[in-house]
Amino acid sequence: MDEDWWPDLLAHIPKEDPWAEPNLLVAEIRSFDDPWLKGTRILWSALVPIAELEALEGKLIAFNYEVESTGRPSPGLNVAGTLEPRFWIGAYAAERHIEFEPLIFGWGSHNNTALVLDPRFAMTYGLMPRGLADGSTHWDNLAEPEFDVAVISAPSVYEDLQHSGARAVIARDYLQDYLTLRGMALVHVYYENRRGERDDAIDALLGDEDRVCEKLSTREVDVQRRREGGFLAQIWGARVVAMPGALPITADPLEENGLVWPGIDSLVTKMVANRFRPWNHVYVRDSVLAAYEGKPGFHVSPETGGVGYGNQWSVGPADRVGRDVIRLEIRKLYEGTPHRVVRHWNAYAITPTPDLLGAEGRKARNVGTRSKELVYAMADIGMMLCGIAAMFPLEAVGTEDYVGLDRAWLTYNGWWNGAHVEPITRHIPVDMSRSEFLSRCLDLDKVLVEALGERRLRRLVTAFGTPHDKIDKFRGLKLLDRIICLCQVAVDAGLAPWKSGEEVVARYAQNGTDPAQPLAKLFALSDLRQAAGHRKDLDAEIAPALERFGLDLSATRGGWGLVMDQIYDQLSEQLAAIHETLKQTLRLA
Repeated sequence: MDEDWWPDLLAHIPKEDPWAEPNLLVAEIRSFDDPWLKGTRILWSALVPIAELEALEGKLIAFNYEVESTGRPSPGLNVAGTLEPRFWIGAYAAERHIEFEPLIFGWGSHNNTALVLDPRFAMTYGLMPRGLADGSTHWDNLAEPEFDVAVISAPSVYEDLQHSGARAVIARDYLQDYLTLRGMALVHVYYENRRGERDDAIDALLGDEDRVCEKLSTREVDVQRRREGGFLAQIWGARVVAMPGALPITADPLEENGLVWPGIDSLVTKMVANRFRPWNHVYVRDSVLAAYEGKPGFHVSPETGGVGYGNQWSVGPADRVGRDVIRLEIRKLYEGTPHRVVRHWNAYAITPTPDLLGAEGRKARNVGTRSKELVYAMADIGMMLCGIAAMFPLEAVGTEDYVGLDRAWLTYNGWWNGAHVEPITRHIPVDMSRSEFLSRCLDLDKVLVEALGERRLRRLVTAFGTPHDKIDKFRGLKLLDRIICLCQVAVDAGLAPWKSGEEVVARYAQNGTDPAQPLAKLFALSDLRQAAGHRKDLDAEIAPALERFGLDLSATRGGWGLVMDQIYDQLSEQLAAIHETLKQTLRLA
């Protein structure tokens, strides 16, 4: 049998290039469902010192294909104080038994097999585990941030002659770094078998024989004809996947190899960055923030675009300029910030336009100014409602009981920390997708509509007088709309509601008010929020809501981002009008 010979059923193995993948498979247990290619694959990864690998002289058949361990102690066979738990992948060469470190530990119990990341690898990079509902464990480098550096699935379950499947993958650059730090080679050890109706390579090899077993330098091959028809192929083997090389994680390329920044003639290393002055700036798109927004441990300033990770590092001082650009001091960016973070921000660098560099760039509206307007406008409406309630008088409560926000708390603690506020402060890409647009409408609805206090608003409506219609089924938005309608009537007639409430209610019942629905755009937002939960004919549901904002679907051809800007702005305008109506009502006192 030639060293290059493979059965057709397993011809995919020599074609595999594991190192070509950004996330490298390092362990796998699986069965195959194909009716003619049923089989099993078991794969583990060994860390092999370079000297030991060279001593094998290519005889990788020396490796066992399993992870072994000291296992569970046996009653009567283990002496107290003598157990030393350990894991290894064995190899037999020149009458020597060698034990190599497995990168993924494994053990079985009943019909389950667990895959567990070597804690030494996780500790080396400070990886933190994150469990998911499917039983998998994801390991994250939170300091960078970089998520899913390693992903280990739930245990494999063997049932009805089938493995449910389990696998472990690790980011290639972390593996390269670890191999280099350790001076190790990464070796896959594996076993795979397949059955099939046809295999021309096996048929030609067997001739008149029923079975051939042979040991080659990298694998043991067992092929045979099956009594029930077809062929069986089995291989126990090993392959070298990677060797020590660069240090893509540990080494800091910014010490010697700089980055290109638009507007700066030379490559910027840490030494070069240190020569710049506070007025030397670089500019990046605010889409750079997507890596941090909504992630635990990170603070993103919606007003400046600066980012901080606990007390470890921060990107700043920063300023928002234009609609979606962040301006940074380049020297500060390089100071004390992980090099991978600097490279992440560099990937979003742009050449500043004259508009960005001028005073108008600083005044431009962005998602920070827009969301701040909405939050404070809603809190101010709450203050006005409290004031009107006190005139009747109703029980004194805080503004959060009416609108879910307290202005004094927001000012002291940061307006962006209000309930449900953070999602509406996230960057708005111009090419925002429809699904992202609807998701943002849902976020806005949580702040502006869902937070409305139905109980308090209902009491305020009835304080004006007995409604002419049934409001039992009214929720927060309709109740607030009714209050504003009644206030419009009161202001137009010069009638103080707390003195002439019944007359105000009667006039509203008879003549209505103009506009008939002062919260029309909030209702439109609520409709967009409802559309987010539907799957069919979304455009047909979205179009009527957009019309109430004076928009149509043609405005979304380049993306939904600029339409989202209009939603923010027009909601702010409507909230300002509501606030003015309530303010004029209080002046009637």
